Amino acid sequence: MKTRRIIALAAAVLLMGGMAAADSWTDCFSYDFSDRAYRLPINSETGAKPKAEGYTSETTYQDPTIQVEITSGREYDCDYWVADIVIQDPSQLRTMAAGKDRNFAFNSTEDALGLAKKSRAVVAINGDYYTDAARGGRGFVIRQGTLYLNKLEAAGKNSKLMDILLVDEDGDFHGLHRPVDGEIPQRIDGKRILNAFAFGPILVEDGKRVTDYGGAERWVEMKHSETMQRMCICQVGSLHYKVICCSGRSYGQPGLTLDNLARIAEAEGVQIAYNLDGGDSTLLYFNGDRVNNSNKRSSLRALHDIIYFASAEGVGEP
Repeated sequence: MKTRRIIALAAAVLLMGGMAAADSWTDCFSYDFSDRAYRLPINSETGAKPKAEGYTSETTYQDPTIQVEITSGREYDCDYWVADIVIQDPSQLRTMAAGKDRNFAFNSTEDALGLAKKSRAVVAINGDYYTDAARGGRGFVIRQGTLYLNKLEAAGKNSKLMDILLVDEDGDFHGLHRPVDGEIPQRIDGKRILNAFAFGPILVEDGKRVTDYGGAERWVEMKHSETMQRMCICQVGSLHYKVICCSGRSYGQPGLTLDNLARIAEAEGVQIAYNLDGGDSTLLYFNGDRVNNSNKRSSLRALHDIIYFASAEGVGEP
């Protein structure tokens, strides 16, 4: 659970070995995780279907491999929700793309609730909108151990810089501040990367909220000073996560600024928090339905991808 300012990480590539495809990033790069006895496969398959008896209340789920509790609050005249999630194995934090083949192509969307239901998620949230046309196809995207996009700009005044979140093979989060082309290593702290997200910014690092979201050096400021629907994903400790989202104008509420959301995440005791896509893409799914639906309105965009937490009960047991 570390964040860092990227200065010269490209040199770290020289120290890496054991890669599935090559010693440097290629268009078809995939990691080989065959040496890890994960409970769920590192591919586009889903987890185990949650059991009805696992829903011990309207806001909790528990089985031997995952525990979830949904809570809600109100700050800054806006409703927000927190899902507290503890999993048994890193493979239970998963991603899924829209489209029949579940590859992270750049032209597929699906109904958000339908996509979440197909994943058999216990908890699902919207992803990072990796196909955003405003980025010009730029960013860095790894999903389920496969590299799909490696197109960061070189350093310079016109660079389109955004914070990156890496999730390593142990399920730990690493936030990278504004990396440029060639500065993301294939291993982080010696660990392979399961998933990487390109949206941001980082909201909390080392347990403290970030306060600088603007300035000319940022590619995507995410309207940091405006109030709107927002979503972030956080890590509390080993295999312990929280996702936090809020309501917004589509539901007759003001929404939150990035600083508002960062303050809530900091108060939740997370070590690192990372901003994801928001607005009408904001989805918190639990027990077959959408949690963040103030006033029971239905405004929700079709999604390109989701992040989800799956049960592994009865799957891959030693």
